[in-house]
Amino acid sequence: MTFWDFCAPFYDFAESKNKKAHRAMLETVRNIVPNDAKVLEIAAGTGSITISIAEKAKSVVCSDISEKMLAKARKKVSKHNITNVSFENFSIFKINKHDSSFDAVIASQVMHLIDEPEKAAFELQRVSKNLVIMPIALTKSLRRFSKLMIKIYMLLGFRPKREFTFTEYKAFMNEIGFKNCEFIFIEGLLPMAVAVWRKTKAK
Repeated sequence: MTFWDFCAPFYDFAESKNKKAHRAMLETVRNIVPNDAKVLEIAAGTGSITISIAEKAKSVVCSDISEKMLAKARKKVSKHNITNVSFENFSIFKINKHDSSFDAVIASQVMHLIDEPEKAAFELQRVSKNLVIMPIALTKSLRRFSKLMIKIYMLLGFRPKREFTFTEYKAFMNEIGFKNCEFIFIEGLLPMAVAVWRKTKAK
């Protein structure tokens, strides 16, 4: 069992501890996603972003490597009577879709967890027709209770490959191939950032 399978039952509870920032992130992402867009969400977890954007999207493919996370997402989508969401399980390093298959691609809380972010960046850009949206919690240089929260997650098995301040996240995105991103900072117990990369149209 992976860490993500293990934490699937209480993942939503953990997100609720950072409610203000999480809600602001959902609203930010929802506002960025174009109306009637075909959307792919990679590393979707229990589907909170998928549910948030489904009403304005044409369709959403909700994907995660954890079957237990996807099972939670399926239940939530069914509970909300959402009919334009499908579920698939594939790796961020090998997305089994054609080039430019989606108007928008969302990869939340994942780029800090993987060994080859440049490879993932290429795949996200490849399958996106227009933009890639990448929210992340900023877990570096925290204070007091926020720092304690991260320590508890790590005791449970959370092992990020890297941690960021807002400035460091911007530099990291540029380094792995997401040039000229827009960055949105979100205040919270655990502050968040949303990176928005837009594909340059060939002239």
